Amino acid sequence: MSEISLTGYKRRIREYADSHAQEIGDSKISRLATKLCKRQARMLDEDLERIFMHSDPTPKKAFRNIEDAEKEKAASARTLTA
Repeated sequence: MSEISLTGYKRRIREYADSHAQEIGDSKISRLATKLCKRQARMLDEDLERIFMHSDPTPKKAFRNIEDAEKEKAASARTLTA
């Protein structure tokens, strides 16, 4: 993956805005370019890329188990009061 500098991102954003007839201010272009550079830096780190690219289903399953347990508790409480 090639690395693009902050100036390169600014230039590409400005070119895109011009070709699509959109007016974007210099400060917004700078903010967007900075965000893109930071995102690229994160993705160049192989450890972070491994984390972002491979999702682990365990947290989802854990939350689902907690929710199911709460639903069962609420259902049993309703049957006891009825």
